[in-house]
Amino acid sequence: MRILKTPGCSYSRDKGLTLHAPQSWRELTQDQLWYVFFLLSHFHELEEVKTYMFLRFTGIRVVRQTASGAWCRLGKSKAFHLAAWQIQSLIHQFNYIDTYENMGVRLEHIRGFHAVDVILKDVTFIDWLNMERMYQQYLKTKDCKHIDTLASLLYRDDAGNASSTTLDEVERTSVFYWFGYVKTVFGRIFRHLFKPATEAGQEISFLELANAQLRALTDGDVTKEKQVEQTACLRALTELNEKAREADEFNKKYGK
Repeated sequence: MRILKTPGCSYSRDKGLTLHAPQSWRELTQDQLWYVFFLLSHFHELEEVKTYMFLRFTGIRVVRQTASGAWCRLGKSKAFHLAAWQIQSLIHQFNYIDTYENMGVRLEHIRGFHAVDVILKDVTFIDWLNMERMYQQYLKTKDCKHIDTLASLLYRDDAGNASSTTLDEVERTSVFYWFGYVKTVFGRIFRHLFKPATEAGQEISFLELANAQLRALTDGDVTKEKQVEQTACLRALTELNEKAREADEFNKKYGK
């Protein structure tokens, strides 16, 4: 595997360790992003993930571990000692992987298929509904087949057709993080439509929710359903959010 080194990392006796590494999800190259998802899919402790990121991205090689840290090399430099507390301090710069809320990136290609826009611009409303259904099914069952189906809608061939492939654990992790990011963004943009569970009231099934959204957009006219389904999801969700806002204002003014 490649070092995935970030240019500018150096060590000297006078200046010590000069370190430049990605400071956010968006600064990661595609190779680095894949490596992060590889780590996240194989290790449960984020501290361990960050330590591997620190070593791989900087090109630092551990020569020998010690009771208080490790002797390391950077390229052909003389070995230098990094204390455990120094490593702990340095890996904090990777705290952005603690959450996908501000991720803003995704693997651009999986198995020859191309990713749709990172926040689903031009994705149809019906595809959004199906994505949401697969995501919720995965959260409920933990069955990876639902992530694979979700990925088939997020990745397309050159003609724009949905992909059809079985993913590995790294790819599934990347898809889960990406859609979690999308959900976070939509929650901020469409805050009247996507409310926290404690505010949303009694839980309803996904089918009931999807049907309610379709009826709201068609005003109950079934002849408009096909047209609504093919509407860009951002446009459809904008309209639904506005309807939800109006309903919230009505309920605040007149009570439920």
